[in-house]
Amino acid sequence: MHKSIEKILLLVPPAISSKIVRDVNPLPPIGLGYLASVIREEGLQVNICDCLLQGWNQEEEISKNLIKVGLSDYQIAKVLMEYDPDIVGVSCQFSRQNQIYHRLFKLIKNTNRDIITIAGGSHVTVCPEEILKDENCDYIILGEGEVSIRQFIHAVTKRYKFNEIDGFGWKENGVVKINKKQSWIKDLDTISWPAYDLIGLEKYFGIERSHGKRKKERFCPIITSRGCPANCTFCSAKKVWGKKFRVRSIENVINEMKYLKKEFGIEEILFEDDNVTANPKRAKQLFERMIDEDLGFVWDTPNGVGVWSIDQSILNLMKASGCLKVNFPVESGSQRVLTEIIRKPIQLKKVEALIGHCRNIGLPYGMFLVIGMPGETVNDIWESFKFSAKCKCYNPHISVATPYPGTELFEGCIENNYFAKVFEFDDLFIRSYMIRTENWDENDLRKILVKGRLYLIIKALFEDPVFIIKKLYEKVKILKLFCKT
Repeated sequence: MHKSIEKILLLVPPAISSKIVRDVNPLPPIGLGYLASVIREEGLQVNICDCLLQGWNQEEEISKNLIKVGLSDYQIAKVLMEYDPDIVGVSCQFSRQNQIYHRLFKLIKNTNRDIITIAGGSHVTVCPEEILKDENCDYIILGEGEVSIRQFIHAVTKRYKFNEIDGFGWKENGVVKINKKQSWIKDLDTISWPAYDLIGLEKYFGIERSHGKRKKERFCPIITSRGCPANCTFCSAKKVWGKKFRVRSIENVINEMKYLKKEFGIEEILFEDDNVTANPKRAKQLFERMIDEDLGFVWDTPNGVGVWSIDQSILNLMKASGCLKVNFPVESGSQRVLTEIIRKPIQLKKVEALIGHCRNIGLPYGMFLVIGMPGETVNDIWESFKFSAKCKCYNPHISVATPYPGTELFEGCIENNYFAKVFEFDDLFIRSYMIRTENWDENDLRKILVKGRLYLIIKALFEDPVFIIKKLYEKVKILKLFCKT
């Protein structure tokens, strides 16, 4: 293929959400920002359009229980016609949003059949054939895309061959061809910072929720490392970023932070690494530099931290450098489940000690739990609630195990026929109850979750009544806001 390329448009699609309460939030698309920087370096024009953010106040009914949030088809088509791109890249991150992606591919081609469509993101990486079989999707990129997008641009202009591009998919005479993702960027400092001007950070300022509840108006996500050495059976991150933990230099990260503070007045940082503390020595150096530079950020780790890699000294540095809250991805209060089923390399005794230290130094903390893993018993699930209460964490974030494609959990559910209903991408959310085993079914899990929540509330009433008062106050504030609107 040979075509003259001048302009590329990168799109964040609208999103499907529950009609009852929105379960999607805009987040500055740092991944597209990295790609935009590469495209600029190739001498091409590039722009980013976040269809979710720009249409945040617009809803379209999809079904009885679902709505589409974001720009309308007409508005997206107008963006396409006004910018007139040669290539449109679509970010396909979440499998649950599958139907939105295909709708967007069709819209792009209906607007201008000559536009080249290329897709990337987590969903593309774990379900490449499913995306590429769409007649309106021309190409896909698997995993991290900075090197592959550059090679793709060269291929389109006849300086590279498709079969030479790492982690790339295309169609040849109607047959899907996919090169497996085999190489990862070793030196992350070689990647230019995201094109923050094209992301338009200012448009996100003031959003109350963006990958969690934000504390400051001026916030920004940042990625300092890629890859996670853990091997949790419910997670597909290693398919997207690789298993090997790779890092940016501390100097590179600090310089980016200084830039964000100077140019955009950023006050809050979201470390979007899968595990920013995976290398404890580096973590200490990073937090020490943040303190020494007196950057004044508050910060959070929405994806949690690796419990196995932190100690009390790191927690002290985290608080001193502005950490708002430590999220402990404990997953289960049963050591057997952790070791044999989830295969997460943590010890509950260490978790308990670290959380105790958080209380001693006044560092807020939270806990992530997953219930309903095949092989887990009802008693195991109750061990999770009891452990959470023991750690005085009365409001943990509880997910019901969900078999995402690309995970060992998904493959195990297929092999053992654990699906409670016919698999649908639309059901991939943390309350879909898609699994049943010989130990329990989906109705049992619903009842256990309700009883577990009630157990934690009762424990809080007796052990920490202030917590209950705070939660009631938050509920009243939300109710007043709802009544005003």
